[in-house]
Amino acid sequence: MELLEIVVVAVIVAAAASFSIWRLLPVRQRLRLIDRLSPQARHGTGLLGRVRRKLQEELTHGCGACAAGTPRTHRAHRPR
Repeated sequence: MELLEIVVVAVIVAAAASFSIWRLLPVRQRLRLIDRLSPQARHGTGLLGRVRRKLQEELTHGCGACAAGTPRTHRAHRPR
């Protein structure tokens, strides 16, 4: 039973570390990693293809992708 617990904990720790590394990688490096793991992902097929498309969308939006980056337009107040 102890061995099973050790294996389960090791799998959980490895998954958490992999997810953290993935989130901290820049978008371009994530795209390169997906291309190396699955060359057919470029065609948009499978799970990695969908992840690749979302990453490309993230890359093309730039700084205006979130609400904090959108320019605010202030209307001039007209005196009455």
